[in-house]
Amino acid sequence: MNRMNTLLAGAMAAMFAQPVLAETAAPEGLYSMNALIGADVFLAADRNREVGEVEDVLVAENMKVHGLVIELDDDLDGVADDDYRFVEVQQFSVATRSGDRLDRVSYAVFLNDDLDQVRDYPRVDNDWWAQTKEAAADIWSSTKSGASSAWQATKDTTSNVIDKTKEKTRDVLESLQRTLE
Repeated sequence: MNRMNTLLAGAMAAMFAQPVLAETAAPEGLYSMNALIGADVFLAADRNREVGEVEDVLVAENMKVHGLVIELDDDLDGVADDDYRFVEVQQFSVATRSGDRLDRVSYAVFLNDDLDQVRDYPRVDNDWWAQTKEAAADIWSSTKSGASSAWQATKDTTSNVIDKTKEKTRDVLESLQRTLE
């Protein structure tokens, strides 16, 4: 029985070693949404001028980043407490401050516009949220034309991987059992 456990453990380790190693290597351009929330926001033209921080990251139905919600600093002229603005993807860039370890990732966000233009960004409140969410759903419904939801595609892919893993595990176990008999 001890020999079978050892063989089984070895077979399982060999079977799963490659996928685990492949998944831990982060490709260039991978961003942590967790670390992006709370990142300081600056003007690209004045990289020392902090104007706020990232409050939220909005993701569209297709799982692509739609934009950021930033809270503007209340010490800026003409900005009140809890002043949230929506920033479209093409209006900002993200720079990694540190990224050598997942638990230490930090970013800075740079807005392409000047402060007057930033003040004109859409104000985010409950009305904005309801209108924007409805408009995005309408656009998605009218453009998807038969394409399945990204969530469904992810679910199907994950299910297929799990099924294949179960099948391979069963095959390995049967092979081991035949070897030990």
